[in-house]
Amino acid sequence: MTSRRLIRIKVLQLLYSYIKKSDVSQAEIERELVKSIEKSTDLYFQIFLLLINLRQKAFIKIDMARNRHCASEADLHPNTRFIDNPIFPVIEKNKKYQYYLQNHPLSWNDAPEVVNKIFEELVASQYYQLYMHKESVTFDDHKKMVIKIFVDIITQNDFFFQTLEDKSIFWNDDFELVFGIVYKTLKGIKAATTENSDIFYPIYNSEEDTEFAKTLLRKTILDYEKDMEIINKYTVNWEVERISDIDKLIMAAAISELMYFPSIPVKVTLDEFIEISKAYSSPKSSSFINGILDKIVLLLKENGQLNKSGRGLMEK
Repeated sequence: MTSRRLIRIKVLQLLYSYIKKSDVSQAEIERELVKSIEKSTDLYFQIFLLLINLRQKAFIKIDMARNRHCASEADLHPNTRFIDNPIFPVIEKNKKYQYYLQNHPLSWNDAPEVVNKIFEELVASQYYQLYMHKESVTFDDHKKMVIKIFVDIITQNDFFFQTLEDKSIFWNDDFELVFGIVYKTLKGIKAATTENSDIFYPIYNSEEDTEFAKTLLRKTILDYEKDMEIINKYTVNWEVERISDIDKLIMAAAISELMYFPSIPVKVTLDEFIEISKAYSSPKSSSFINGILDKIVLLLKENGQLNKSGRGLMEK
């Protein structure tokens, strides 16, 4: 999933909320949109914070064992390979990571059971045991261990997902995009990476993407009735009232993007909204929407309303 597709999905969700609630204003919907976009970055850093919490959990267990009244030889001389994994300080000491956590209230303190469950699953795993008892390990071995925790345990844990959904309603559609960027971040860490290294990726191009989202939302709201008249021309056998609200919104948002974003190719707009319809509408909606939008593109061209700047932008 691309960041722009996720923005389109967020816009559609809030448009749906707007047409369904008579007591919500356009300004409120815009604020919710910006908040939703910002929350994606919260999720990104929340996952790294979970990795750091797993390391802290391991450290606490070792420290408690050392301080037992009847500590064993193994307790006094524990295997510290996991807590000494060099990937953890690269993340935790990074200035961008520290700055973000200082300015955003992210924590797992309200969900310690998530950390506990994932840690228990990690310690019981075969690859953890192999990692801990291997004669020697390289930096890449350390990195592979952290990546496996993320890919094989965290992203497969239903309780983890449920907890995140409870933390923020905005995160339900963010997982695919954010998980991909977390993986890319971890893969990009090198032995030479320091706390000053720029290892974290932006989820969005903040200013450009936020402006895209707000403009798409505003134009779709303002032109909605007019867009419904256009759609009605090509649904002779379908009364507009019979078309689902989400299908109407998908087509209306697509029309707004076609008309008001001259740098986005026609094909990109059509492909993106058709893909969204496959995931968020009925099974037959994508072909229906595709057919209607094809006709609308021809109409906009004939009326001179499809003003695309740049080679190939008019092509479907």
